[in-house]
Amino acid sequence: MIDETFTIAALTDLVKINSVNPGLDKTGRGEEEIGLYIDRLLKSFGIESELTLLAPKRVNVTGRIKGTGKGKSLLLNAHMDTVGVEGMSEPFSGSIKDGKLYGRGAYDMKGSIAAMLGMAKSIQDNNIELSGDVILTFVADEEYESIGTREMVKYHKADAAIVTEPTDLDICIGHRGFGIYEITSRGRIAHGGRHQEGIDANTKMGLLLVELDKLAQQLPDEKSHPLCGQASLHVPLIQGGQSLFIYSGECTIHVERRTLPGEIEMNVLEELQTIIDKLTEQDKNFHATIKPLLWRAPYEISKSTPIVITVHESAAGVLNYQPAYIGHSWWEDSAIIGKAGIDTVIIGPKGGGIHQETEWVAIDSVVQLSKILLEAAIKYCK
Repeated sequence: MIDETFTIAALTDLVKINSVNPGLDKTGRGEEEIGLYIDRLLKSFGIESELTLLAPKRVNVTGRIKGTGKGKSLLLNAHMDTVGVEGMSEPFSGSIKDGKLYGRGAYDMKGSIAAMLGMAKSIQDNNIELSGDVILTFVADEEYESIGTREMVKYHKADAAIVTEPTDLDICIGHRGFGIYEITSRGRIAHGGRHQEGIDANTKMGLLLVELDKLAQQLPDEKSHPLCGQASLHVPLIQGGQSLFIYSGECTIHVERRTLPGEIEMNVLEELQTIIDKLTEQDKNFHATIKPLLWRAPYEISKSTPIVITVHESAAGVLNYQPAYIGHSWWEDSAIIGKAGIDTVIIGPKGGGIHQETEWVAIDSVVQLSKILLEAAIKYCK
């Protein structure tokens, strides 16, 4: 029942639209143009659609296929923004070769948007009557601060949700989270020739870096998850000092700690604070403070949850094989939706080159995803 010609054409159109997140790249155009495109299509199907302005050039789109009011409601989610295009020769070509469509966002995640649109068109074209509502959410800013989904869950509730992030058509039931922390060591500024007066904030930070490296080596052995892999830590940014011949008065690092389902914000902060406290006791000239900057919780859902069962059965019926249960090592908006009290499972198309210079999505898998979403909506919203 899926209109394959429409779905592939929509995918091509979507990839040709620049929706690079301006939070990541100042030249990015944001989601306004792609949001208007999606909004027009939904309305052309006869679906109620709302365009919500979040900030200049930043929008959410929400469509609602109304049921009879007697069944469970299902929310579908995809983000419209992409990462930047540096190093890509033709980022918005939408070119097709050997069953693959190329371009920024093809895999992450405009293939999923096209699949959702194909599903919605099929429901309308075939006059499929559902008991519960299907809510189609196309959100801004997943690649940076998730302002889109954080805003969306304030106003839209459902009995369950499907996030259509790429999974190669397997069933994702968990993913890692992360915390970002700013740690600053403080020294005493002095002339480089007056070592009796100076305290070097950079070398004091070195003491902490040694301890963080030990923790980074320990974490994979101490904390692991059967689907999501291992916990990890690294220091992506470091800055200290002001000039040659001057003792550094301050050194700042940013710590990125990747977390597993079950880990909580307070415990991760305590883990880092304990290291700082130990060094403070050992060295009278060591002074450092930690400031949490960003927390994105890990996520997990049971295989026995009704929406997981529904999606697995629907996928198996379309694919003619049993899809695997997997976890993702990165973070996704599913954690926000889950925290809002909505049971959430993740399934998306096949492809490659996520956040890389050559990105593509397998066209057949986009059509298959659309069929899976349709079957899941019919089963769940009965």
